[in-house]
Amino acid sequence: MLDYFVHYIPQFIYYPVIMTIFANVRGEKLNLREIITISLSFFVIDIIWCPTAMVRILLFYILSYFNRKDLPLSLHMFNGCFPWVIDSIIIRMISFFVLPILELDYIDLSKNKILFVIVQFSVLLVYLLSIKISKIDFQTFIEISEIKSLRKKLVFTNVTMIFYYIAIEFLTSAEIEFGGIIPTLIYRQWLVFLYFIFFILMLVYMNRSYQNRLEKEIANDREQELRYLSAYSKKVEGLYEELRAFRHDYANILVSLKEGIDQDDMGLVRKIYDSVLEDSADFIRNSKFNIGRLANIKDDAIKSLLSAKFLEAEANHIEVNLEVKDKIGVPDIPLLDYIRLLAILCDNAIEAALEAENPAITIACFYQDDDYVLIVDNTTKEESVPVNLIYQKDYSSKGHGRGIGLTTIHQMMRKYSNLSVQTNSKNYHFCQTIRIKKHSTN
Repeated sequence: MLDYFVHYIPQFIYYPVIMTIFANVRGEKLNLREIITISLSFFVIDIIWCPTAMVRILLFYILSYFNRKDLPLSLHMFNGCFPWVIDSIIIRMISFFVLPILELDYIDLSKNKILFVIVQFSVLLVYLLSIKISKIDFQTFIEISEIKSLRKKLVFTNVTMIFYYIAIEFLTSAEIEFGGIIPTLIYRQWLVFLYFIFFILMLVYMNRSYQNRLEKEIANDREQELRYLSAYSKKVEGLYEELRAFRHDYANILVSLKEGIDQDDMGLVRKIYDSVLEDSADFIRNSKFNIGRLANIKDDAIKSLLSAKFLEAEANHIEVNLEVKDKIGVPDIPLLDYIRLLAILCDNAIEAALEAENPAITIACFYQDDDYVLIVDNTTKEESVPVNLIYQKDYSSKGHGRGIGLTTIHQMMRKYSNLSVQTNSKNYHFCQTIRIKKHSTN
């Protein structure tokens, strides 16, 4: 029994290291069910004949898929391949190029179980330090997999990982099966060395490409913010001119009223009211003066975006009601993501309201129990919209490809635990309530 336990010591260390890397690249800890599934699968793989390399990759691919079915298959394949490939690269780099310095070689690694355990712990240490130093964030690979141009590079990387892992396992097995008659060491050394360089460069390239794209998006958002601020300023100036003209006219109206009152001429007073004051009341109640409530929003980027969407709706003859009665700041998520979320909701609301019989939008923003609450309500052509389907990619009642924005919101809900979305649709109204909880400072 003791001999059996000693024999499997390497596996007791090797597989937990692999599972740790898998959990790290996936961005989520393994639950007990997954740990048991992986352990049993590894046990079966070790005692029966099967194409081990592909089965290992397939196992992690399936676990990744069932954990996040909404993500692209290319990302699940990356999650399935990466742990095995990175472990293979690091352990062979140590075996081929570090151990000889200590007057050991890769054969000693297979014979000396204590040495194997030490090297395997070194693999985990090297991996974690490399990730920390390089500042690679695997969560950005979710975004990479959603971008068509970068997704192609991810697919290419997946193909190379599968090729490398199968090739290195085949070359290793070939030398063992034929008792060293066919020497493959030199080929394995070159393969590991060259692929190590390629693999690191590819990861850095994809990460850098994503960062460049993100920087461009930020620059474009800043330019758009300036355009929004300019439009907002012009709108406020226009409203000021209208109010100044109205104040001048109102002064003349009061003079006319005074004359009617002084002469006790109720007919003149009634005429002035019917022809002028009633229209003045409509002027004051006009929805375009709701834009003044944006002054309660402290952040200029949010204010300018809402102003731009307000003007866009107004240009399309959509009635807009803005409810921002109290001073309100920035929600407790990154501003860029909140701007994206707000823009998506407003664009969808405008697009849907245009098809409604009575086009109207209501936007409300306020605090409730320290939670940041945003409500976007719009009229719809249909009496109700199937809210259980709207977050599916490409779903829209208005045609293929329109549902990507709502899918983005769904991804943000996964990304930020303090963000929730409540959706309802009835009586020809579609309403989405965004609630962003304030993170505890304790």
